Amino acid sequence: MIKAVIFDCFGVVVADALSGMTRQLYVDQPELEAQVCALLDQANSGQITSEQSSIRMAVILGLSHADYRAQIQQNEVRNQQLLDYILSLRRNYKIALLSNIPRGSLKRRFSDQELQTYFDAVVASGDVGYAKPEPQAYEITAERLGVRLDECVFTDDREHYCEGARAVGMQAILYQDFTRFRRDLEAVLSQPEK
Repeated sequence: MIKAVIFDCFGVVVADALSGMTRQLYVDQPELEAQVCALLDQANSGQITSEQSSIRMAVILGLSHADYRAQIQQNEVRNQQLLDYILSLRRNYKIALLSNIPRGSLKRRFSDQELQTYFDAVVASGDVGYAKPEPQAYEITAERLGVRLDECVFTDDREHYCEGARAVGMQAILYQDFTRFRRDLEAVLSQPEK
C-alpha cells in the first residue's frame, strides 16, 4: 500500500532553468557537458558550496555571475498547479521533496514555512552527501517519512533517477506534464493491495 509520494524539485516542482540554459550549449560545444555534469556532481554531493558552483557555472556558460543568477531566478518558475495538488495529496499521504541540489540552495527558492506547508520531509543531496540515483538518497527520504521503500511513489523528470528509485523498491513515475502525471499517479494509488 502506498503511503508516501516523493517529488523531485527541478523539472517537476520548479522549472529546470539550468537545463534550458545548457541545452543549446551542448549542441554547439558538446565538450562542455562533461564540465557541467562534473560541477553539478561536486555541488550536489556537498563538495563545493552553492556559491562556488554558481560562480564556476557562470564561467562555463560565458556569463557574468550576476547575469547567470538573474537568468536562473527568472526561469525557475514554480509549478503552482502541482503544488496545489500536493496540498490535496497531503490529506492522505506523506509527501517529500528529494532534490539533487547544493547545500542551502533550497532556502533561496522556498521559505521554511513553504517547505513545511508542502512537504513532510525535505532531502537535499548537498546536505546528506548522497545524490540520486545513489540508493542512500531514496533510503534517507523514506526513513525521514517513516515509511518503507515499497510504500513510496517517486516522480522525476529524468528516467535514470526513476530507475534508481525502482532499484530500491519504490514505484516511480516519469514527470512529463501535470495532466499525465496526475493520471499516472492516481492509477498507482488506486491499485489494490497485493
